[in-house]
Amino acid sequence: MSDKPLNKSRRDAVKTIVGGLAAVPVMNLVATAAAYAQELPAVDPATDPTAQALKYVADATTADRAAAARPGMDPSEQVCNNCQFHQVLDGEGWVACTLFPGKKVAAGGWCTSWTKQG
Repeated sequence: MSDKPLNKSRRDAVKTIVGGLAAVPVMNLVATAAAYAQELPAVDPATDPTAQALKYVADATTADRAAAARPGMDPSEQVCNNCQFHQVLDGEGWVACTLFPGKKVAAGGWCTSWTKQG
């Protein structure tokens, strides 16, 4: 080990880098909260390609849930509101879904990716 003291400018550079890295997760949280605070558009099953691929319907009672049922819950009880991919929104009857980023889905909707909350 050297008896020579660390260069002050090097020490300042390390502090700045560490502080910047620590700020990244905080900035991400702030940006995410702001995004969810905005009004999200609803998924349109007629035009949204992801909704079509996942056979999303806004009213789960109109879906053939028994044919594509996922384990963990009776098919008649599988809806967006009890799926692990949903995220609560302030709007009544709607939830955000990680499968449809930037959009909201009907809480009583359903798609083939429904997975029981764990």
